[in-house]
Amino acid sequence: MEEIMYQMLVQDQQINHDFQLRVQADTCLVYEGIFEEYGYDTDDFLYSLEYYLADPARFEKIMEKVGDRLDKEASIVRAEVDLIQWRENLLRIYNTQPDTSRRPLPRVRPVDTLLLRFGDDSLRVVTPWDSLLLVPQDSLLFVSVRDSL
Repeated sequence: MEEIMYQMLVQDQQINHDFQLRVQADTCLVYEGIFEEYGYDTDDFLYSLEYYLADPARFEKIMEKVGDRLDKEASIVRAEVDLIQWRENLLRIYNTQPDTSRRPLPRVRPVDTLLLRFGDDSLRVVTPWDSLLLVPQDSLLFVSVRDSL
Protein backbone atom coordinates (compact mmCIF):
# COMPACT_ATOMS: atom_id res chain seq x y z
CA MET A 1 0.00 0.00 0.00
CA GLU A 2 2.88 2.36 0.80
CA GLU A 3 4.38 1.96 -2.69
CA ILE A 4 1.02 2.51 -4.37
CA MET A 5 0.37 5.69 -2.37
CA TYR A 6 3.87 6.92 -3.19
CA GLN A 7 3.43 6.37 -6.93
CA MET A 8 -0.02 7.99 -6.87
CA LEU A 9 1.39 11.13 -5.22
CA VAL A 10 4.27 11.31 -7.69
CA GLN A 11 1.83 10.90 -10.58
CA ASP A 12 -0.37 13.68 -9.14
CA GLN A 13 2.60 16.05 -9.02
CA GLN A 14 3.53 15.27 -12.62
CA ILE A 15 -0.02 15.98 -13.73
CA ASN A 16 -0.27 19.18 -11.68
CA HIS A 17 2.93 20.60 -13.16
CA ASP A 18 2.01 19.94 -16.79
CA PHE A 19 -1.02 21.93 -17.98
CA GLN A 20 -1.65 19.66 -21.00
CA LEU A 21 -1.70 16.56 -18.79
CA ARG A 22 -3.95 18.30 -16.27
CA VAL A 23 -6.52 19.08 -18.96
CA GLN A 24 -6.44 15.56 -20.44
CA ALA A 25 -5.96 13.46 -17.31
CA ASP A 26 -8.69 11.35 -15.84
CA THR A 27 -7.21 10.28 -12.50
CA CYS A 28 -9.14 7.02 -12.47
CA LEU A 29 -7.41 5.99 -15.68
CA VAL A 30 -4.02 7.27 -14.52
CA TYR A 31 -4.20 5.34 -11.26
CA GLU A 32 -5.41 2.18 -13.02
CA GLY A 33 -1.92 1.69 -14.47
CA ILE A 34 -0.38 1.97 -11.02
CA PHE A 35 -2.87 -0.46 -9.55
CA GLU A 36 -2.26 -3.01 -12.31
CA GLU A 37 1.48 -2.84 -11.70
CA TYR A 38 0.87 -4.23 -8.18
CA GLY A 39 -1.90 -6.66 -9.13
CA TYR A 40 -4.79 -4.47 -7.97
CA ASP A 41 -7.75 -2.87 -9.69
CA THR A 42 -9.66 0.23 -8.54
CA ASP A 43 -12.10 -1.78 -6.40
CA ASP A 44 -9.24 -3.63 -4.66
CA PHE A 45 -7.50 -0.35 -3.91
CA LEU A 46 -10.66 1.28 -2.54
CA TYR A 47 -11.26 -1.76 -0.33
CA SER A 48 -7.68 -1.55 1.02
CA LEU A 49 -7.99 2.20 1.51
CA GLU A 50 -11.18 1.72 3.58
CA TYR A 51 -9.36 -0.86 5.69
CA TYR A 52 -6.46 1.49 6.46
CA LEU A 53 -8.75 4.49 7.03
CA ALA A 54 -10.54 2.44 9.70
CA ASP A 55 -7.19 2.31 11.56
CA PRO A 56 -5.92 5.93 11.41
CA ALA A 57 -2.69 5.20 13.32
CA ARG A 58 -1.68 2.56 10.80
CA PHE A 59 -2.63 4.78 7.84
CA GLU A 60 -0.65 7.65 9.41
CA LYS A 61 2.47 5.46 9.60
CA ILE A 62 2.11 4.58 5.92
CA MET A 63 1.70 8.23 4.94
CA GLU A 64 4.68 9.26 7.11
CA LYS A 65 6.87 6.74 5.30
CA VAL A 66 5.60 8.04 1.96
CA GLY A 67 6.27 11.64 3.06
CA ASP A 68 9.79 10.79 4.25
CA ARG A 69 10.54 9.10 0.95
CA LEU A 70 9.23 12.09 -1.02
CA ASP A 71 11.30 14.49 1.13
CA LYS A 72 14.43 12.40 0.57
CA GLU A 73 13.92 12.35 -3.19
CA ALA A 74 13.18 16.10 -3.22
CA SER A 75 16.47 16.83 -1.44
CA ILE A 76 18.35 14.67 -3.95
CA VAL A 77 16.71 16.51 -6.85
CA ARG A 78 17.49 19.90 -5.24
CA ALA A 79 21.15 18.90 -4.85
CA GLU A 80 21.30 17.83 -8.51
CA VAL A 81 19.69 21.10 -9.64
CA ASP A 82 22.16 23.08 -7.50
CA LEU A 83 25.06 21.16 -9.06
CA ILE A 84 23.77 21.81 -12.58
CA GLN A 85 23.37 25.53 -11.82
CA TRP A 86 26.87 25.67 -10.31
CA ARG A 87 28.33 24.04 -13.43
CA GLU A 88 26.42 26.43 -15.72
CA ASN A 89 27.65 29.43 -13.74
CA LEU A 90 31.21 28.14 -13.85
CA LEU A 91 30.98 27.63 -17.63
CA ARG A 92 29.50 31.10 -18.07
CA ILE A 93 32.39 32.61 -16.10
CA TYR A 94 34.93 30.52 -18.02
CA ASN A 95 33.49 31.45 -21.41
CA THR A 96 33.19 35.16 -20.66
CA GLN A 97 35.86 37.20 -22.40
CA PRO A 98 37.64 39.65 -20.11
CA ASP A 99 37.01 43.35 -20.74
CA THR A 100 40.48 44.53 -21.74
CA SER A 101 39.32 48.08 -22.38
CA ARG A 102 39.26 48.74 -18.63
CA ARG A 103 42.64 47.34 -17.79
CA PRO A 104 44.95 49.92 -16.22
CA LEU A 105 48.01 50.98 -18.13
CA PRO A 106 51.27 49.59 -16.78
CA ARG A 107 52.81 51.94 -14.26
CA VAL A 108 56.28 53.32 -14.79
CA ARG A 109 58.16 53.24 -11.55
CA PRO A 110 60.30 56.32 -10.96
CA VAL A 111 63.89 55.75 -9.98
CA ASP A 112 65.95 58.03 -7.83
CA THR A 113 69.30 57.35 -9.48
CA LEU A 114 70.36 57.65 -13.09
CA LEU A 115 73.63 56.43 -14.48
CA LEU A 116 75.49 58.62 -16.98
CA ARG A 117 77.72 56.72 -19.36
CA PHE A 118 80.25 58.47 -21.55
CA GLY A 119 81.01 57.02 -24.92
CA ASP A 120 83.55 58.09 -27.59
CA ASP A 121 81.65 61.21 -28.59
CA SER A 122 78.36 61.00 -26.64
CA LEU A 123 76.77 61.06 -23.23
CA ARG A 124 74.19 58.41 -22.52
CA VAL A 125 71.71 58.08 -19.65
CA VAL A 126 71.26 54.45 -18.62
CA THR A 127 67.92 53.59 -16.98
CA PRO A 128 66.54 50.39 -15.47
CA TRP A 129 64.16 50.18 -18.40
CA ASP A 130 66.92 50.86 -20.90
CA SER A 131 66.12 47.70 -22.80
CA LEU A 132 62.65 49.08 -23.47
CA LEU A 133 63.80 52.41 -24.88
CA LEU A 134 65.35 52.69 -28.26
CA VAL A 135 67.69 55.70 -28.00
CA PRO A 136 70.31 56.36 -30.64
CA GLN A 137 73.88 56.10 -29.35
CA ASP A 138 74.81 59.66 -30.25
CA SER A 139 71.84 61.42 -28.60
CA LEU A 140 71.32 62.66 -25.09
CA LEU A 141 68.30 61.39 -23.19
CA PHE A 142 67.00 63.36 -20.21
CA VAL A 143 64.57 61.67 -17.88
CA SER A 144 63.04 63.83 -15.17
CA VAL A 145 62.33 62.12 -11.92
CA ARG A 146 60.48 63.72 -9.04
CA ASP A 147 62.78 65.77 -6.77
CA SER A 148 65.72 65.59 -9.15
CA LEU A 149 67.01 67.00 -12.41
